[in-house]
Amino acid sequence: MESSLLTKLENTSISTLKPESFDRLKVIGKGGYAKVFQARKKDNNQIFAMKVVTKPDNKIDENHIKDEIRIFENVKSRFLCEMVHRFETTKKVYMVLEFLPGGELFSLLNREETLEEEAARFYIAQIALALEHLHNNNVVYRDLKPANVMLDRHGHAKLIDFGLSKFNLAKGERTSTFCGTIDYMAPEMLRNGGSYGHSVDIWALGILMYDMVVGGPPFSGETEKEMYANIRKAPLKLSKKFSSECREVIKSLLLRKVENRISISGMKQLDFFKLMDWNKLEAGELEAPFRPEISSDTDVSQFDSCFTNLPPEESPCKIVRSARQGCAGDEEFAGFDENLWFTSDWSSKGMTSKTTDKTKTSRR
Repeated sequence: MESSLLTKLENTSISTLKPESFDRLKVIGKGGYAKVFQARKKDNNQIFAMKVVTKPDNKIDENHIKDEIRIFENVKSRFLCEMVHRFETTKKVYMVLEFLPGGELFSLLNREETLEEEAARFYIAQIALALEHLHNNNVVYRDLKPANVMLDRHGHAKLIDFGLSKFNLAKGERTSTFCGTIDYMAPEMLRNGGSYGHSVDIWALGILMYDMVVGGPPFSGETEKEMYANIRKAPLKLSKKFSSECREVIKSLLLRKVENRISISGMKQLDFFKLMDWNKLEAGELEAPFRPEISSDTDVSQFDSCFTNLPPEESPCKIVRSARQGCAGDEEFAGFDENLWFTSDWSSKGMTSKTTDKTKTSRR
């Protein structure tokens, strides 16, 4: 990573951070229990993203938040959003994150409608490196979609939001929690009682690539039941206007038989990526196809106005994007104080976590 954002807090004892240490400037995102603000640290005017999460009253959603922080604290990559610090009150958790002024890939795709193959290659390659790093650190992401990919000021992609991720799942191990955004869910997740592993992220990467070049996910339906059936059985339709190399990648990622689905290392070897310099990409030395126009450190022009027009208040407000509903069930994670969660040494890599997952928002 180029430099740690922790240096931006060098003049502050991080143990003294509290909500009043920041000015909330704009709302830049919102979820079921959380709002994300562009925030200015008062003592040095540094700009961050601050995710404010209301502590839920059930263990299931409580565990989502704890696992998200575990991943932020233990898994680092230039392709993952960095958490600077976190603190809490009796009712809320605050995650201080790097501010990514390029906004969501969701917004870029809505503006452009579709991407040229060259641009899709760049972003899919960066996201593949992010997923590969997560998998190598025993994390299944489980909610890849355009709204969970953000761009920095140079236009480079980073994954955000680990609220649905499975922490501490080694390669070869399986889980069975039903979670994610339906459009991007792998067919093995939709089988009754079915288990799955890291390959669900590979499927989602194929859906995302299709979405980029075609303009929407490949499988849809008037009802959830119809969508589930189409994800499991409907033929994949790809126009011949796309190169054979592009079609090969999408088809290889979207194989329904898990044992036949390509790996990320295998994907890198396909002809579509033969001109990609993976070492330079990983070092951040390649120029992005879209560089956002950023006028100042507080510029939020790349963010959806449905967020930025909201008042920057911590109080709850109405959902601003509709979601396809899902459900899930899993064991609870015990051993935490009821009001102050972070008094135990629970963030180490070796700790086993069991999570249940909530539904996220679909792009289109």
